[in-house]
Formats: sequence, C-alpha cells, structure tokens
Amino acid sequence: MNLEKQVKQRIFGLDVVRALAIALVVFSHLYYLTDNQSSLLLSLSGLAGYLGVEIFFVLSGFLIGTILLKQFLKDQFSIRDVLYFLKRRWYRTLPNYYLVLGIVLLIAFFSGFQLSWKVWRYFFFLQNFEQYSITIFVESWSLSVEEWTYFLVPVMLFFVAFLVKSTKKVLFITTVFVFIVLFHFFRYIHFLNDKTTDLNVWGTAIKSVVIYRVDAILYGFVVAWVNYFYTKKLKRLRVYFLIVALHLLFFQYVVMNVLGFNLIKTPLYYQVFYFSLTSITIAMLLPFFVFWEKEEGFIARGTTFVSKISYSIYLLHYSVVLYLLKDLFMQLTYEIPSVLKIIVYLFSTLLLSYFLYRFYEKPMMDLRNDKY
Repeated sequence: MNLEKQVKQRIFGLDVVRALAIALVVFSHLYYLTDNQSSLLLSLSGLAGYLGVEIFFVLSGFLIGTILLKQFLKDQFSIRDVLYFLKRRWYRTLPNYYLVLGIVLLIAFFSGFQLSWKVWRYFFFLQNFEQYSITIFVESWSLSVEEWTYFLVPVMLFFVAFLVKSTKKVLFITTVFVFIVLFHFFRYIHFLNDKTTDLNVWGTAIKSVVIYRVDAILYGFVVAWVNYFYTKKLKRLRVYFLIVALHLLFFQYVVMNVLGFNLIKTPLYYQVFYFSLTSITIAMLLPFFVFWEKEEGFIARGTTFVSKISYSIYLLHYSVVLYLLKDLFMQLTYEIPSVLKIIVYLFSTLLLSYFLYRFYEKPMMDLRNDKY
C-alpha cells in the first residue's frame, strides 16, 4: 500500500491503535469514580494511563510525521510550507482544546476552585513546558507535548534545509535523531541535578514536562520515514517487529520488575531511558497495524467510531465528565453500585464526545479542508 493511498483512505489498523489508546486512558481513571483503592487496580490504572498516552504520542508522530515528510520532500520547503503545515495542524487541535479549556475553567470557577494567575499558561501550552504547573485540566499535559513538537520540528527542518546541503531524505531522519538525542540529554541533565525517588514527583517533574518528552513523538516520525522509503521491507517484516515488540513489553513490565528495577535502585533508567524503551516498543508494534487496511462488521464499525471521536473523548472524559459525575454521585443520599456508575460514565462520555465531534470538531476540520 503506497503513501498516497494511506493518506487518502482510512486505515483500520490505526483506528484499532487509536481506540485502544483512548480505552486505556479512560480505564486509568475509573478508580477515581468508584473510590476503589485496591493497590492492584491503582497500579494497573497508572500503567494503562501511561501506555495509552505513549501510544497516542507514537501514533500521532507517525501520522503527522508522514504529512510533514511529504511536504519537506518538495523541491522548496519554504516558510510558507511551514505555516501551511502549522495552520492545518492548529485547525485540527486548537478549536476543541480552547472550547474544552473554557468549559473546564467555568467548572472550576463555579466549583469554588481557587484559580492561579498562571492559568494564562494554558492558552499557550506553557502549563508544563519547563516545569509542571498544572492545577486543572490535568490531561492537557500531553497536548502541550504534541503542540510544541509540531511547532519545533517543522521550524527546525526549515532551517536545516536552508543551511545544510544534503538530500532531504537524509536531512529529515538526521534531524529527527538529533532531536531524540537532545531530549535524552535534557533528561540526563535533570537526572544529574535532581535525584527523584518518588513516583508522583517523577510523574509530574519528568514524565509530564514538555522539554523531557518531545522524543516520544519523534519515534513515530522514524516509523513514518521508514514506511515512506522502505514500504515493502517494512510490510514484509511487520510480524517480526510485532513479535519483538510483544517480548519487549513483557521484558519491560514483568521481567525488569522481577529483577528489581525501580526508581530508587535504577534511577538513571527510570529518569532517562524508561520512556525510550516504551516508545521504541510501540514504534515496533505500529507497522503491523499500518498495513491492516480494512475490516468489516459491527465491531469494526464500533472501533472506527471510537477512533474518530477519540480526541473529543480525551478532552472531555476526565476534567469534565468524570468530575461532574463524581460531584453528582457524592451529593446523592443513596449509594449507587460501582458498575452502574461506570456504565453511566462511559455512556455520558461517548455521547458528549460524539456531540462535540459531530457539531464542532468535524465542522472545524471541514472548514480547514476548505481553506487549506
């Protein structure tokens, strides 16, 4: 399957990946709704949420990296091309983000939450740029990582293409790898200056900060580059990559735990290379799904539906739907079974996300396609 077809038609395998990612993220917050404090559930929730976001990063990098690569390979990758790319990207992400941010701010205000003066940072994706200063809309941290990645990379590619005389093929992948090394270096500098031993601190001070996480998306760029230039080889090897990736997952989350890898005993790994291993594993999983072109049936249609509204689900599921339902359930004078709470939550999330997608997100994308 060539790149043009991949761009023009929906790939079911990528819908599966996107639906899986959002399912993991939503699952990761169910414990908060049900007040279940089981250590096993909390551990599984933390892992599910982490993997869900990391999958989104690599998948997004592959999709956007493919688009950017095609533009970069044109004879002239001018500042106009950079602006064209950014405008299309912003039309896709910013309308939904700012609408939901406004809703979250209203909820916080009417709930009596004391908003910090730093709330302005949310409007420029600076709430976790160099340090974590998020107090509301906690899921927005990953959106900051994505927006800054898709601003920095095309700008850097423009300057590299202007200053360095080499083939575009080599310049693109070299720039991506330089960025990957650079953000490893930033994490290493943080490791040298801050010996974090608390997982909660690790989650906010490193995992959720832009300047330490941009490389997670760039592994998707690597897959995009390989898929563009070596499509046949990648298709032939996709099952082998899948097998290796599944073994890596088992190694990272089972074997390494048994061997005693943790934040205290192996801080260098957890602060610098833990994210890299996850991203590499997901990147190796991705080719199998890239070439899973079509599927029919009810489950396939449901998967595609969830995939289409996944961005709206991500924005609404926690800081809007979960918060409001949690508040409602607490005010009731009788106890509702946890299963019923989960059903109400999932139904409300899907319904509201569909409305947001159907009447706001999709019209904005259609407007983008008309203008650009």
